[in-house]
Amino acid sequence: MKVMGIREFSMATILAWPIALSAQSADDIGIEGKMLGETIFKSMDTSDLGEIHLGEIEEFRDSVFAGMDYDQNGKVTYEEFSSWDLGFRFVAEEVGRAEAYTTASKIVFAFWDRDGDRELTETEMRFAMSSDFRRADLDDDGLLTQNEFISGFPVIVAMRAAIRPDL
Repeated sequence: MKVMGIREFSMATILAWPIALSAQSADDIGIEGKMLGETIFKSMDTSDLGEIHLGEIEEFRDSVFAGMDYDQNGKVTYEEFSSWDLGFRFVAEEVGRAEAYTTASKIVFAFWDRDGDRELTETEMRFAMSSDFRRADLDDDGLLTQNEFISGFPVIVAMRAAIRPDL
């Protein structure tokens, strides 16, 4: 099975959402954030075991950081961070929650920017995603199930809440 690169995944995901959204009723649209989380989880589960380990998170993080760092200077500004997306922005726009999505992305960026200099370094992102992994690992087994990832990984939780705060 070929593992899709993060840029390929991002474009494929974004292009698929209009079709998925148009086929759903307004009441069902809130599930799109969960479905997107499931898709992201599956792309990270490179071992295809139904759970992800910290090494898979680190591989994902490396790919994401490289994709965000458009000017290749080893730092990611909020502008770079906010222009890179796995599809949550599109879903938020479709359900009229673009402003909430922007707020959620600013909060995530601020939490990850440990020194407050308005730039993420690879070290800051490594620390943030490792901490987020541990926070989501409810049974402390060093693995995230799909449910732990969707329900507890802070970035996924923040973006899903931006899209549909009542879920």
